[in-house]
Amino acid sequence: MLKIRFCLAAVLAALAAPALADFNDKNPINATVTGATPSGYPRTMVEGLNAVVRDAYPGSAISFKPNSPGGGVLAIAEGQADFTATATGTEVRLANEGQAPYSKPLKGKFSYVMQLYDNQFINFLMTKDWADANGIKSWADSAKKKPKMRLAINRPDNPQTTIGGPYEVMKAYGFSINDIEKWGGSFVLGNSAIGLDAITDGKADVFMNARNLGDSLVKDIAGKRALLWIDGDRAMVQKAADTFSNKADMVEKGTYPFMEKDYPTVRMWVSLLAGSHVPDEVVYKYVKALAENEARVQAIGGSLKTSFTTAKMATNPADLPYHPGALRYYREKGLVK
Repeated sequence: MLKIRFCLAAVLAALAAPALADFNDKNPINATVTGATPSGYPRTMVEGLNAVVRDAYPGSAISFKPNSPGGGVLAIAEGQADFTATATGTEVRLANEGQAPYSKPLKGKFSYVMQLYDNQFINFLMTKDWADANGIKSWADSAKKKPKMRLAINRPDNPQTTIGGPYEVMKAYGFSINDIEKWGGSFVLGNSAIGLDAITDGKADVFMNARNLGDSLVKDIAGKRALLWIDGDRAMVQKAADTFSNKADMVEKGTYPFMEKDYPTVRMWVSLLAGSHVPDEVVYKYVKALAENEARVQAIGGSLKTSFTTAKMATNPADLPYHPGALRYYREKGLVK
Protein backbone atom coordinates (compact mmCIF):
# COMPACT_ATOMS: atom_id res chain seq x y z
CA MET A 1 0.00 0.00 0.00
CA LEU A 2 2.85 2.33 0.89
CA LYS A 3 4.50 1.64 -2.47
CA ILE A 4 1.24 2.42 -4.33
CA ARG A 5 0.88 5.69 -2.49
CA PHE A 6 4.47 6.62 -3.30
CA CYS A 7 3.97 5.88 -7.01
CA LEU A 8 0.73 7.89 -7.08
CA ALA A 9 2.48 10.84 -5.48
CA ALA A 10 5.27 10.61 -8.05
CA VAL A 11 2.78 10.56 -10.92
CA LEU A 12 0.93 13.59 -9.53
CA ALA A 13 4.19 15.46 -9.12
CA ALA A 14 5.16 14.69 -12.69
CA LEU A 15 1.82 15.91 -13.98
CA ALA A 16 2.18 19.14 -12.02
CA ALA A 17 5.73 19.77 -13.24
CA PRO A 18 4.86 21.78 -16.38
CA ALA A 19 2.92 24.33 -14.30
CA LEU A 20 6.00 24.79 -12.11
CA ALA A 21 8.50 25.00 -14.95
CA ASP A 22 11.51 27.17 -14.18
CA PHE A 23 11.46 30.26 -16.39
CA ASN A 24 14.67 31.63 -14.86
CA ASP A 25 16.88 30.57 -17.75
CA LYS A 26 18.30 32.44 -20.73
CA ASN A 27 16.39 30.50 -23.38
CA PRO A 28 15.09 32.81 -26.13
CA ILE A 29 11.44 33.73 -26.66
CA ASN A 30 9.49 34.83 -29.70
CA ALA A 31 6.88 37.59 -29.66
CA THR A 32 5.29 40.32 -31.75
CA VAL A 33 4.49 43.68 -30.16
CA THR A 34 1.94 46.03 -31.69
CA GLY A 35 -0.16 49.06 -30.80
CA ALA A 36 2.26 51.75 -31.96
CA THR A 37 2.11 53.81 -35.14
CA PRO A 38 4.84 53.40 -37.80
CA SER A 39 6.65 56.53 -36.62
CA GLY A 40 6.96 58.80 -33.60
CA TYR A 41 7.57 58.15 -29.92
CA PRO A 42 5.29 55.07 -29.56
CA ARG A 43 7.38 53.18 -32.10
CA THR A 44 10.60 54.37 -30.46
CA MET A 45 9.25 53.10 -27.15
CA VAL A 46 8.29 49.65 -28.48
CA GLU A 47 11.57 49.18 -30.33
CA GLY A 48 13.44 50.17 -27.18
CA LEU A 49 11.50 47.74 -24.97
CA ASN A 50 12.00 44.92 -27.47
CA ALA A 51 15.75 45.58 -27.54
CA VAL A 52 15.94 45.21 -23.76
CA VAL A 53 14.19 41.83 -23.96
CA ARG A 54 16.37 40.60 -26.83
CA ASP A 55 19.51 41.43 -24.89
CA ALA A 56 18.21 39.69 -21.78
CA TYR A 57 17.41 36.54 -23.78
CA PRO A 58 19.93 36.25 -26.65
CA GLY A 59 18.51 34.76 -29.82
CA SER A 60 14.96 35.97 -29.12
CA ALA A 61 12.84 37.08 -32.07
CA ILE A 62 10.94 40.09 -30.72
CA SER A 63 9.40 42.10 -33.55
CA PHE A 64 7.34 45.25 -33.97
CA LYS A 65 4.08 45.33 -35.94
CA PRO A 66 2.69 48.84 -36.59
CA ASN A 67 -0.89 49.50 -35.57
CA SER A 68 -2.94 51.92 -33.49
CA PRO A 69 -3.83 51.82 -29.77
CA GLY A 70 -7.34 50.64 -30.60
CA GLY A 71 -6.24 48.24 -33.32
CA GLY A 72 -3.53 46.79 -31.10
CA VAL A 73 -6.04 45.40 -28.60
CA LEU A 74 -8.03 43.80 -31.41
CA ALA A 75 -4.85 42.29 -32.87
CA ILE A 76 -3.81 40.54 -29.65
CA ALA A 77 -7.38 39.37 -29.01
CA GLU A 78 -7.43 37.75 -32.43
CA GLY A 79 -3.94 36.26 -32.15
CA GLN A 80 -2.42 38.50 -34.82
CA ALA A 81 0.13 39.80 -32.30
CA ASP A 82 1.20 38.88 -28.78
CA PHE A 83 1.52 42.19 -26.94
CA THR A 84 0.13 45.69 -27.43
CA ALA A 85 2.07 48.48 -25.79
CA THR A 86 -0.22 51.52 -25.94
CA ALA A 87 -3.44 50.48 -24.23
CA THR A 88 -5.22 52.74 -21.74
CA GLY A 89 -8.36 52.32 -19.68
CA THR A 90 -10.33 53.49 -22.69
CA GLU A 91 -9.30 50.61 -24.95
CA VAL A 92 -9.62 48.10 -22.10
CA ARG A 93 -13.21 49.00 -21.29
CA LEU A 94 -14.44 49.50 -24.85
CA ALA A 95 -12.88 46.23 -26.00
CA ASN A 96 -14.21 44.26 -23.03
CA GLU A 97 -17.73 45.58 -23.60
CA GLY A 98 -17.68 45.53 -27.40
CA GLN A 99 -18.35 49.26 -27.73
CA ALA A 100 -17.24 51.22 -30.83
CA PRO A 101 -14.75 51.03 -32.40
CA TYR A 102 -14.99 47.33 -31.44
CA SER A 103 -17.74 45.33 -33.11
CA LYS A 104 -18.02 42.64 -30.42
CA PRO A 105 -16.93 42.05 -26.80
CA LEU A 106 -13.34 40.84 -26.46
CA LYS A 107 -13.47 40.10 -22.74
CA GLY A 108 -11.29 37.14 -21.79
CA LYS A 109 -9.22 37.35 -24.97
CA PHE A 110 -6.57 39.64 -23.53
CA SER A 111 -5.12 40.37 -20.10
CA TYR A 112 -2.94 42.79 -18.19
CA VAL A 113 0.85 42.66 -18.24
CA MET A 114 2.17 45.94 -16.82
CA GLN A 115 1.79 49.67 -16.47
CA LEU A 116 4.40 51.40 -18.60
CA TYR A 117 3.70 54.97 -17.47
CA ASP A 118 0.91 57.06 -16.02
CA ASN A 119 1.71 60.53 -17.32
CA GLN A 120 0.01 60.81 -20.70
CA PHE A 121 -1.73 64.18 -20.68
CA ILE A 122 -4.39 65.49 -23.03
CA ASN A 123 -3.53 68.97 -24.25
CA PHE A 124 -6.60 71.22 -24.59
CA LEU A 125 -5.45 74.22 -26.61
CA MET A 126 -7.10 77.00 -28.60
CA THR A 127 -5.82 79.97 -30.54
CA LYS A 128 -6.17 83.28 -28.76
CA ASP A 129 -7.64 84.92 -31.89
CA TRP A 130 -10.47 82.40 -32.02
CA ALA A 131 -11.03 82.49 -28.26
CA ASP A 132 -11.21 86.29 -28.20
CA ALA A 133 -13.48 86.45 -31.24
CA ASN A 134 -15.96 84.02 -29.64
CA GLY A 135 -15.59 85.03 -25.99
CA ILE A 136 -14.29 81.60 -25.00
CA LYS A 137 -12.11 80.93 -21.98
CA SER A 138 -13.49 77.65 -20.71
CA TRP A 139 -15.42 74.48 -21.47
CA ALA A 140 -18.47 76.07 -19.89
CA ASP A 141 -18.22 78.98 -22.33
CA SER A 142 -18.27 76.60 -25.29
CA ALA A 143 -21.28 74.76 -23.89
CA LYS A 144 -23.14 78.05 -23.51
CA LYS A 145 -22.11 79.92 -26.65
CA LYS A 146 -21.88 77.00 -29.11
CA PRO A 147 -19.07 78.57 -31.16
CA LYS A 148 -18.15 77.55 -34.68
CA MET A 149 -14.81 75.78 -34.32
CA ARG A 150 -12.37 73.93 -36.52
CA LEU A 151 -11.27 71.18 -34.19
CA ALA A 152 -8.01 69.27 -34.62
CA ILE A 153 -8.54 65.92 -32.93
CA ASN A 154 -7.54 62.31 -33.45
CA ARG A 155 -9.65 59.72 -35.23
CA PRO A 156 -12.14 57.73 -33.10
CA ASP A 157 -10.22 54.52 -33.85
CA ASN A 158 -7.60 55.97 -31.51
CA PRO A 159 -10.01 55.86 -28.54
CA GLN A 160 -7.72 57.11 -25.78
CA THR A 161 -7.20 60.57 -27.31
CA THR A 162 -10.79 60.93 -28.49
CA ILE A 163 -13.46 58.85 -26.71
CA GLY A 164 -11.54 58.53 -23.46
CA GLY A 165 -10.52 62.18 -23.14
CA PRO A 166 -12.06 65.03 -25.14
CA TYR A 167 -15.37 63.27 -25.82
CA GLU A 168 -15.90 62.59 -22.11
CA VAL A 169 -15.00 66.14 -21.05
CA MET A 170 -17.50 67.47 -23.58
CA LYS A 171 -20.15 65.15 -22.15
CA ALA A 172 -19.39 66.35 -18.63
CA TYR A 173 -20.16 69.89 -19.79
CA GLY A 174 -23.38 68.95 -21.57
CA PHE A 175 -22.48 68.68 -25.23
CA SER A 176 -20.97 66.06 -27.53
CA ILE A 177 -18.50 65.68 -30.37
CA ASN A 178 -21.48 65.57 -32.75
CA ASP A 179 -22.51 69.06 -31.67
CA ILE A 180 -19.36 70.57 -33.19
CA GLU A 181 -20.71 70.14 -36.72
CA LYS A 182 -24.21 71.20 -35.61
CA TRP A 183 -22.67 74.48 -34.48
CA GLY A 184 -21.20 74.95 -37.97
CA GLY A 185 -17.76 73.60 -37.15
CA SER A 186 -15.49 71.04 -38.82
CA PHE A 187 -12.68 68.62 -38.02
CA VAL A 188 -9.04 68.03 -38.85
CA LEU A 189 -8.63 64.34 -38.01
CA GLY A 190 -5.22 62.86 -37.28
CA ASN A 191 -2.44 62.43 -34.77
CA SER A 192 -1.04 65.24 -32.68
CA ALA A 193 1.55 66.25 -35.30
CA ILE A 194 -1.19 66.66 -37.92
CA GLY A 195 -3.29 68.65 -35.48
CA LEU A 196 -0.47 71.00 -34.54
CA ASP A 197 0.35 71.54 -38.21
CA ALA A 198 -3.27 72.58 -38.73
CA ILE A 199 -3.01 75.07 -35.86
CA THR A 200 0.23 76.47 -37.32
CA ASP A 201 -1.23 76.78 -40.82
CA GLY A 202 -4.42 78.47 -39.62
CA LYS A 203 -6.57 75.48 -40.56
CA ALA A 204 -7.72 74.72 -37.01
CA ASP A 205 -8.80 76.82 -34.02
CA VAL A 206 -8.79 74.20 -31.27
CA PHE A 207 -6.44 71.28 -30.56
CA MET A 208 -7.29 68.26 -28.39
CA ASN A 209 -4.76 65.44 -28.33
CA ALA A 210 -2.05 63.80 -26.23
CA ARG A 211 1.27 65.59 -26.04
CA ASN A 212 4.06 65.71 -23.48
CA LEU A 213 3.70 68.68 -21.17
CA GLY A 214 6.12 71.49 -21.94
CA ASP A 215 6.39 70.13 -25.49
CA SER A 216 8.92 72.10 -27.55
CA LEU A 217 6.75 72.04 -30.67
CA VAL A 218 3.79 73.57 -28.82
CA LYS A 219 6.11 76.26 -27.46
CA ASP A 220 7.41 76.95 -30.95
CA ILE A 221 3.89 77.24 -32.36
CA ALA A 222 2.87 79.54 -29.51
CA GLY A 223 5.62 81.90 -30.62
CA LYS A 224 3.93 82.19 -34.02
CA ARG A 225 0.25 81.96 -33.08
CA ALA A 226 -0.85 82.97 -29.61
CA LEU A 227 -2.37 80.01 -27.75
CA LEU A 228 -4.49 79.50 -24.63
CA TRP A 229 -5.37 76.45 -22.53
CA ILE A 230 -9.10 75.71 -22.28
CA ASP A 231 -10.02 76.33 -18.65
CA GLY A 232 -12.39 74.17 -16.60
CA ASP A 233 -13.35 72.80 -13.24
CA ARG A 234 -11.17 69.97 -11.96
CA ALA A 235 -14.17 68.15 -10.47
CA MET A 236 -15.88 68.17 -13.86
CA VAL A 237 -12.75 66.89 -15.56
CA GLN A 238 -12.47 64.16 -12.90
CA LYS A 239 -16.04 63.12 -13.70
CA ALA A 240 -14.96 62.66 -17.31
CA ALA A 241 -11.74 60.87 -16.36
CA ASP A 242 -13.53 58.41 -14.07
CA THR A 243 -15.32 56.83 -17.03
CA PHE A 244 -12.18 55.03 -18.12
CA SER A 245 -10.27 54.75 -14.83
CA ASN A 246 -8.15 57.84 -15.46
CA LYS A 247 -7.42 60.89 -13.31
CA ALA A 248 -7.87 64.63 -13.51
CA ASP A 249 -4.65 66.56 -12.95
CA MET A 250 -3.49 70.15 -13.03
CA VAL A 251 -1.04 71.46 -15.59
CA GLU A 252 1.14 73.88 -13.69
CA LYS A 253 1.43 77.58 -14.38
CA GLY A 254 4.40 78.25 -16.65
CA THR A 255 4.39 74.82 -18.29
CA TYR A 256 3.90 76.88 -21.44
CA PRO A 257 4.65 80.61 -21.58
CA PHE A 258 0.98 81.43 -22.19
CA MET A 259 -0.23 79.68 -19.01
CA GLU A 260 -0.75 82.26 -16.26
CA LYS A 261 -2.25 79.73 -13.82
CA ASP A 262 -2.82 75.99 -13.31
CA TYR A 263 -5.30 74.32 -15.68
CA PRO A 264 -7.10 70.95 -15.44
CA THR A 265 -6.67 68.09 -17.86
CA VAL A 266 -7.10 64.30 -18.17
CA ARG A 267 -4.09 62.25 -17.11
CA MET A 268 -3.95 58.72 -18.54
CA TRP A 269 -1.99 55.58 -17.76
CA VAL A 270 -0.58 53.43 -20.57
CA SER A 271 -0.12 49.68 -20.31
CA LEU A 272 1.23 46.58 -21.96
CA LEU A 273 -1.41 43.89 -22.59
CA ALA A 274 -1.08 40.34 -23.89
CA GLY A 275 -3.40 38.04 -25.80
CA SER A 276 -4.78 35.02 -23.97
CA HIS A 277 -2.91 32.77 -26.43
CA VAL A 278 0.54 33.94 -25.31
CA PRO A 279 2.50 31.32 -23.29
CA ASP A 280 3.23 32.12 -19.65
CA GLU A 281 6.98 31.83 -20.24
CA VAL A 282 6.93 34.53 -22.93
CA VAL A 283 5.07 37.01 -20.75
CA TYR A 284 7.10 36.15 -17.64
CA LYS A 285 10.40 36.73 -19.42
CA TYR A 286 9.26 39.94 -21.12
CA VAL A 287 8.18 41.31 -17.73
CA LYS A 288 11.33 40.12 -15.98
CA ALA A 289 13.62 41.66 -18.60
CA LEU A 290 12.05 45.11 -18.17
CA ALA A 291 11.74 44.86 -14.39
CA GLU A 292 15.42 44.01 -13.99
CA ASN A 293 16.59 46.75 -16.37
CA GLU A 294 14.73 49.75 -14.99
CA ALA A 295 17.43 52.30 -15.82
CA ARG A 296 17.71 51.11 -19.41
CA VAL A 297 13.93 51.28 -19.88
CA GLN A 298 13.92 54.82 -18.52
CA ALA A 299 16.76 55.69 -20.91
CA ILE A 300 14.40 55.04 -23.85
CA GLY A 301 13.12 58.50 -22.97
CA GLY A 302 9.79 60.28 -23.23
CA SER A 303 7.16 59.22 -20.74
CA LEU A 304 9.18 56.16 -19.71
CA LYS A 305 12.01 58.41 -18.50
CA THR A 306 9.81 60.27 -16.05
CA SER A 307 7.26 57.62 -15.06
CA PHE A 308 8.43 54.01 -15.53
CA THR A 309 9.54 52.18 -12.38
CA THR A 310 9.71 48.49 -11.55
CA ALA A 311 7.75 49.17 -8.36
CA LYS A 312 4.78 50.49 -10.38
CA MET A 313 4.71 47.83 -13.10
CA ALA A 314 1.95 45.83 -11.39
CA THR A 315 -0.26 48.92 -10.96
CA ASN A 316 -3.58 48.01 -12.58
CA PRO A 317 -6.08 50.92 -12.52
CA ALA A 318 -8.74 49.10 -14.54
CA ASP A 319 -8.45 45.92 -12.43
CA LEU A 320 -8.09 43.82 -15.57
CA PRO A 321 -7.07 40.20 -14.84
CA TYR A 322 -3.30 39.75 -14.99
CA HIS A 323 -1.81 37.42 -17.55
CA PRO A 324 -0.65 34.32 -15.58
CA GLY A 325 2.95 34.85 -16.68
CA ALA A 326 3.00 38.41 -15.40
CA LEU A 327 1.19 37.48 -12.20
CA ARG A 328 3.74 34.76 -11.48
CA TYR A 329 6.61 37.24 -11.69
CA TYR A 330 4.85 39.86 -9.57
CA ARG A 331 4.05 37.31 -6.86
CA GLU A 332 7.62 36.06 -6.80
CA LYS A 333 8.85 39.63 -6.27
CA GLY A 334 6.13 40.58 -3.79
CA LEU A 335 4.61 43.22 -6.08
CA VAL A 336 1.15 41.65 -5.73
CA LYS A 337 -0.27 39.25 -3.16
